[in-house]
Parts: sequence; structure tokens; C-alpha cells
Amino acid sequence: MSLIIGAAFTIPGYTTMAAPDYDVECDATVYEADGVVRHPAFWLHYLSGPLGAHREAEIAFAVQAADHRAMWAILNDPEHWPVVSVRLDGEAWLRIVYRNVEDEQGLDFVEEWPGRSAEVVASVEGHGFSSALTWAELLAAAALPDERLTWAQRLILMLPMLGPQEMPEDAPEVVHRALDGIGATNRSALVGGLLDAMGWRTHRTGT
Repeated sequence: MSLIIGAAFTIPGYTTMAAPDYDVECDATVYEADGVVRHPAFWLHYLSGPLGAHREAEIAFAVQAADHRAMWAILNDPEHWPVVSVRLDGEAWLRIVYRNVEDEQGLDFVEEWPGRSAEVVASVEGHGFSSALTWAELLAAAALPDERLTWAQRLILMLPMLGPQEMPEDAPEVVHRALDGIGATNRSALVGGLLDAMGWRTHRTGT
């Protein structure tokens, strides 16, 4: 597996504490890592970590141990915070940042709009997560035109932004279809693991 991290950039308004004294705030330097979505090892890590379905994800993706370790090293590098970018409306972006601060690691979902300071709209921390999307908003965002990412990739990437909430009865079927689109096997069990981990509830709509 060939993993290459891209160019460094900053997200205006997304800050960290500057070395060496860590008493001055500055825009965080992050690194383009969109290419990781082409690798099953990324989806194994993503579904296991931020989305909490570790056992089911291990079965769903046939990943060699060496590939698993290589991806872990990329995603947890404290010197090069990797970012996967999802295009939103117009010139806006959702930046998914692996915030690899010692003892404060997390996954930040950062909205970047032209001419505005970036905003962290959701985070996955070691002790839990904050949510930013309803199910309807997730579906609408996943369906936006994108020449870089598929609908399935977009939906799964934004899935951690969906906190515990009631969802329509067909939500597990939609997630199942997205998992198929990223190459997962064992999809029914994986959907069940995601439902349990995320605290989602389904309900019937209509009569």
C-alpha cells in the first residue's frame, strides 16, 4: 500500500497552540490526505474509531496487518495532521482533521467558508462526540455534486457528525448501501454495530 501525504496548508480560524512554549495560539498546519479514502485500511480505521464498530469493521474489510499499521501511522502522526476534505455548497469545504495533540487527540469536522473564520461544527473525542447534523441534513449534504468523492464516501465520511437521534425506518438500508459503495462486506452486521455504537433509533414515518 502506497500512502503519500500531500501539501501543508492552514484553515483560517482553525487554531492550535504554537510550539515550543505552547502559550500562543496560531492557525494549525494540516496536511492534505484525500488519497486515504482509496484504501480499505482507512475505512477500517474510520468505522472502528470515530464510528465505534471495531469488531464488525474488522470482518468487513480484508486488511493486511502491515497495511493496518501503515494507515494507523498516517492518521495518528502528531507532526503531520492529516485532513480529508469534502466539498460543500459553492466554495465551502468540510475539513475532517485528525487533531493529533498528545493526550488531546480527536477528530474535528471543520466548516470552511470564503471570507469567514472556520468553525468546528462537530468533534469526536476519546470520551464521546458532539453532533452537528440531522439525518435529513446528512442525506442532503451527501447528495451534493462532487467530482472527487462518491456519494457513498461522502455519506460515510460525514456519518460521525450524526448524533443520537430518531431516524426514519429506511436509514439502516441507506447506510447499508453506502457501505456497499466503499467496498465493505458483512454489511448487515456492520450497520447493526454502527446503530449500537452511535445510539441511533429508527421509527416508522407515516402510517
